[in-house]
Amino acid sequence: GRSYLYGASPALHGEEMGAGECRLPPSSSCHVSNVTAVLMSHATNRLVTLTLGLKGIASWSMVGEIILVWNSDRSLLENDKNGQRLLYWHNLSTHPLRIFFSLENGLPNCLLNRYHPMIQPKYEALMYFDDDGPFFSEAAMSTVGFELWRRNSDVQVGCFPRNIRFNSKRMLEAEKEMTLRSIQQAVGSQGIGAEMQEEVGGKVGDGQKQPEFIPTCRTTEGEKLTNNYNTFPHFAAHFILPSGSFLHRNYLCFIFHPALEELRRYVLDHPTKPDDITMSSLVSQLSGKAPRVFPRRINEQKQEAE
Repeated sequence: GRSYLYGASPALHGEEMGAGECRLPPSSSCHVSNVTAVLMSHATNRLVTLTLGLKGIASWSMVGEIILVWNSDRSLLENDKNGQRLLYWHNLSTHPLRIFFSLENGLPNCLLNRYHPMIQPKYEALMYFDDDGPFFSEAAMSTVGFELWRRNSDVQVGCFPRNIRFNSKRMLEAEKEMTLRSIQQAVGSQGIGAEMQEEVGGKVGDGQKQPEFIPTCRTTEGEKLTNNYNTFPHFAAHFILPSGSFLHRNYLCFIFHPALEELRRYVLDHPTKPDDITMSSLVSQLSGKAPRVFPRRINEQKQEAE
């Protein structure tokens, strides 16, 4: 795959990579059978929900490791009932939980810490949840979400999609065109039959154009963007919220690449700390592909006895 070099900063883990090298993940990772679950918190008022969610995740067969990124002093956990429970699991060799203490590793309290290479996840597949959930079922995350990621490991895969609302005819038409190109790209890369490929206008490799980002023109066209936070548009998603999402470990190296220092500073300085939009957009920019979305609710029908 493509790789990018920078200075002497250590690459994630360093396996098959030189010092300071970031490498894009493969388009599929069907050999991967375990995931590292990553959660992050900084205050004790969410530890009840976090502990319950973490207890459930620890029982999932695909979860080989859990990393809790703790963005406050260790003493807060030591003086809290649920915090003490987390520390007990952390020190228990048979439990998958490992707590990463950000402040003790020289990092500030920052939402981007859950994407920092210093957390050193063991597995290629990273599964993210917010500390207040929602925590989706094992069936949705394992049978559907993880399987979708294994076949599309170079993109972000999630079940909490959002999109940006466009207010001009030009942008709405461009959105339709880019959605079609993304479908063509997905159909071609998955080796889907010729009949389906013809239905969406052929493969990208057959002369179809790559999907592109849609520019806005506020000054001359009066175009505005608004964040659609009222619905979950599975078929026109622009970015994915962290809870219930999957990401390849290799992207951690890119997020903290020196070239993106200005982008990280923007996230830290912005009043809303838009790490979710930034992260999702960055992965799409690097991969040249749209995120993949899966349903977060699975209705399992019982088979009637014959």
